[in-house]
Amino acid sequence: MDQATANALFEQCALLLFLDAPQNLEFGIDFNTWKTGPRFKGLKLIPPGLHFVYYSALSKFEQSGVRTGFFKYFEPREIVIKQWNPKEEDIFSDSHLDSDQLERYQFSDIRDFDPSLGVYPLVPTPEHPVHTYGKWLHLTTHISSRILDRVIPSQDHKISSMTSVSRFSDLDAAVMREKGVKGETGGAGAVEGDDKTREAVSKKQEGGVEGEQQLTVGTDTTPTSSPNGALEELRLHFTHVDLKRSFPDGASASDITKYSLDKSFLLEKLLKSDYRDYKDLLGELELSFIVFLIGQVYDGLEQWKTLVQLVCQSDEAIDRYGGTLFVEFVDTLRLQIQECPDDFFNGELTTNNFLRASLVTFVRNLRERGGRGVPHALQKSVDGLLDHLRDRFKWDLRHDVRMLGEEEEEDEYAPILVEM
Repeated sequence: MDQATANALFEQCALLLFLDAPQNLEFGIDFNTWKTGPRFKGLKLIPPGLHFVYYSALSKFEQSGVRTGFFKYFEPREIVIKQWNPKEEDIFSDSHLDSDQLERYQFSDIRDFDPSLGVYPLVPTPEHPVHTYGKWLHLTTHISSRILDRVIPSQDHKISSMTSVSRFSDLDAAVMREKGVKGETGGAGAVEGDDKTREAVSKKQEGGVEGEQQLTVGTDTTPTSSPNGALEELRLHFTHVDLKRSFPDGASASDITKYSLDKSFLLEKLLKSDYRDYKDLLGELELSFIVFLIGQVYDGLEQWKTLVQLVCQSDEAIDRYGGTLFVEFVDTLRLQIQECPDDFFNGELTTNNFLRASLVTFVRNLRERGGRGVPHALQKSVDGLLDHLRDRFKWDLRHDVRMLGEEEEEDEYAPILVEM
């Protein structure tokens, strides 16, 4: 990058001052992770828009602790200031920062910090050939400020792999109480094990999301504490989706059967009552995926799985949303799958390979639509997804659907035994 381009970007991009960070802090933004050096003061050339900033203190054995981070919409030329709290091993909340000091930083010559600022990798380099910014944009296309505010309403849109909780955590806690197991406050990862979450993504993110670099120009081994010393619970307000009750109130027996198999009624209901439009649903799908993959909060995976199953099991809704919601869903899902480790869908976190089963149902529904037809754009996207799954995971879902149809046809003509 030439100096003129750098100067122009410096004037238009945002800047994050991350003050008093300890050395060897795992620090990241989006799909980029580094270890900080002794001179680290923050990051420059952050493109305007949504980003996820996260950090994790390293133990004496060079192992990352609990990952904590925050989502932030950066404005052009905005200067965001965060300060490390060594006592809590976390950043101070904005309300605790000295207002006079903040004002001095805002009006001082910010170029004085330039030698101590890392650079957001806007373009690939020989050392880091992956275009991480382009990947980030593709995976967060539908996340609006409205969805972010609703799902993560905590101050600074903060999450933590230790203390973020949701209704999935509540369900796990209830199961534990029934079994007489005592547990501490924490996300579903506290039930399933944060180590398990890390292991599930470690092959994709070894040493960081896209590998470690040294910031020579610095998470958290303890959870965030509230003033009284208790763990600070960071609640995630995911949309409540009950896949087991996907039929209308007062439904007939035939409709209960129909809409227990076809989730279209539930999908339509959620689009009217909980989302402004289908793009909001896709935004929550993207946000829950990022919360899990980068934020390492297990509850994000549970919501992602739920939304994937909801859309894949909706057949009637294709008549109305086939060329919009379903096309964009398939394209989004393909991008997300590309970021998962090769053995992810066979691991403990995705028991019974929910994705393969969900997609077989989806492809089968498309195949059996007959005269109702399938929009060309949707069929093209689905074919691309199926080809990718075949090439990468060796999943031949077209074969799976054919075999399922043949088995059902055999069952249909099988003799019926009647006891006399």
